[in-house]
Amino acid sequence: MDLLMVSVAEAVRRRAEAPPPATALDPDAELSSLGVSSLGVAGLVVDLEETFTFRFPDDAVTPEVFRTIRTLTDTVRTLCGPQAG
Repeated sequence: MDLLMVSVAEAVRRRAEAPPPATALDPDAELSSLGVSSLGVAGLVVDLEETFTFRFPDDAVTPEVFRTIRTLTDTVRTLCGPQAG
């Protein structure tokens, strides 16, 4: 995992209702299977916007974007531009 994905994975772990150990975070696992509820997704939006200083456009807050750590990381990378790594 690259540094951005590790940061996103840590945010996911913090928002999970029953957080798995950091070593158990598969970037392709469904966020729901990791214990992230719809309320957790709302918290992730806020956490990621504050951490990476960007705003999720309304059309980017979709089930497809918030499906896995990988899909979420790809979106954050796109929204933040080259500085996101």
